[in-house]
Amino acid sequence: MKTKTLKIIAALDSYKGAVSSYDAGSAVKRGINRRLPDCDVRIFSLGDGGEGTCAAFHHAGTVGTFRVSDTHGDQIDAEYVLLDRNGVKTAMFDMAAAAGLHHSRRHGLDVRSATTAGVGEMIVQAVGLGCREIIVGLGGSGTNDGGTGALARMGAKFFATDGREIDGTGGAEILKNIAGCDFSAVHRLLDGVKLTLLYDVAVPLTGENGASRMFSRQKGADEATVEEFESAMTSYADICDAVLGEKISERNGAGAAGGLGYGLSLAGGTLCPGAEYVLDFVGFRQEAADADLIITGEGKTDRQTARGKLPFTVAKYAGDVPTVCLCGTFAPDEELYTDGFDAVFSIINAPSTLEESMKNTEALLENAAYNVVGLLAAIRKL
Repeated sequence: MKTKTLKIIAALDSYKGAVSSYDAGSAVKRGINRRLPDCDVRIFSLGDGGEGTCAAFHHAGTVGTFRVSDTHGDQIDAEYVLLDRNGVKTAMFDMAAAAGLHHSRRHGLDVRSATTAGVGEMIVQAVGLGCREIIVGLGGSGTNDGGTGALARMGAKFFATDGREIDGTGGAEILKNIAGCDFSAVHRLLDGVKLTLLYDVAVPLTGENGASRMFSRQKGADEATVEEFESAMTSYADICDAVLGEKISERNGAGAAGGLGYGLSLAGGTLCPGAEYVLDFVGFRQEAADADLIITGEGKTDRQTARGKLPFTVAKYAGDVPTVCLCGTFAPDEELYTDGFDAVFSIINAPSTLEESMKNTEALLENAAYNVVGLLAAIRKL
């Protein structure tokens, strides 16, 4: 009797700085088919709101670029995708296209002056194209300005205690000086426009798990600066929450992208878990229902993965379908296996530097996938 053809889904996140989600999936497919040539392998290009999410929408629309400012004012071309969603003209882009950590690094990780102004410019240009929905991926930021730069470019006004207007595009440095705000022009700009904000980590704006204390160090802040930012961000939140009459700063995702999630929520945006949004968009749950195995993965798998990162959300969506995670580095944690992965494997197979591992990511993924399905094939013989 002929053995049933196996159906395996490759649904991996990008491996930051190494390979895209689609290229990671393609490497896994090569490894699977090298071991099981007749296996039906389906590749999903995915993202969780972090850098690279825009690529998950390429197949559904037209790719273009906006000319905007980067984190420190240089003019760059930032990618977006134009979609038709049931007759609604929609733009989708990653905030990192304009204000990502890679841009900030080019300017020496000067997080005090790094601004999200370019993100606001992208939103303004999307509205100018006639878009009635705008989807923004919030991950991968090089900023910690609470979204003030983006809001300022969209027409928001910020004021000091003496009533003078403050340049909102000044970066995190201006947060401590804000004593008042006016978002009326922003709300006029976005009247009739649905603004969807995809976050990759469910963190509030302030506190131990907030934007400053959790993420500003990697953007160039020292310990003293972290606490300065936290104090300034708390003051900013108190003022703006009072204007809106709601504790928006406490919402999951408000702290994403250095507080851009909060800033764009003040503009009327809706925060959504990015991984769930993208998986629903591509129809992952339906495709996974009859799969025999799902292979997911990311660069680093640890406790943070279970806080809404793409691979863990893939595992939840998989239901009873066995799910294996292939990662670069792995910090074991029991939480990863609770309603999550059936197995986690590091793809690193020999001592190597980070640069060497990143350079060889596709080959490492291919070999790891070959071994995973080899084990599956052996079990089927039992």
